[in-house]
Amino acid sequence: MNTMPAPHTTFPVAEGLGIFVGVVAWYLLADGHIELIRALLAAAAGSIVWFGLRCWKEKNRNKHH
Repeated sequence: MNTMPAPHTTFPVAEGLGIFVGVVAWYLLADGHIELIRALLAAAAGSIVWFGLRCWKEKNRNKHH
């Protein structure tokens, strides 16, 4: 029987970049200035949560198969 290795869960870099750009644009349009620190914090937090969800989902998928 030939088994394939489980796919490796990757860190969501593209999603984090999208969150960063979105937060920068939000502050620029709402307040007229850029909040880089807040955007970085939001992107980092969002990416970590997204990565955790991916790992949790992958772990649960492997349990059931």
